[in-house]
Amino acid sequence: MFDEIIGYENLWREVLGTSYEKVKTAVHCPDNQVGASFDEWLTLSDMGLLISTTFKVILVNLSHGSCSTFLPLRSVPPSSLHSRLIIAMINERNIHWVRVKLIVNAPLPSLYPSWERYVEECAKGWRDGFVIRDIVPVVTSEEGTLSVVDLDSP
Repeated sequence: MFDEIIGYENLWREVLGTSYEKVKTAVHCPDNQVGASFDEWLTLSDMGLLISTTFKVILVNLSHGSCSTFLPLRSVPPSSLHSRLIIAMINERNIHWVRVKLIVNAPLPSLYPSWERYVEECAKGWRDGFVIRDIVPVVTSEEGTLSVVDLDSP
């Protein structure tokens, strides 16, 4: 991610605004660094587009109060929808991220607002073929079982 943020510095300065330096510092991990203190942790609102663009994946945030889908900004998507890796995450108690498995053809949360503004023409196809709606995650137990409520359903 460091190569991405440095190689496309003008783009990421514009996308991240005042968070640019913090994110750049955070993704440059020296070999001797063992971890980050809580105040150095980053959020998906800071990192989502960078992660998605760097690794050419669809990143879905299903955390309470901030559901969103992050798509790559600069790459041509694979021609097959089945070749597009979707990684869905939920923030458990604001302590750690847990990967969750989406059901096949599950609707995705709304696109992260900055995507439409910064996406390059070649990457607009990442959105094709997916149902994108406002959805609400519901944690139903201490173990973090995730249900998805489709707000468009009767």
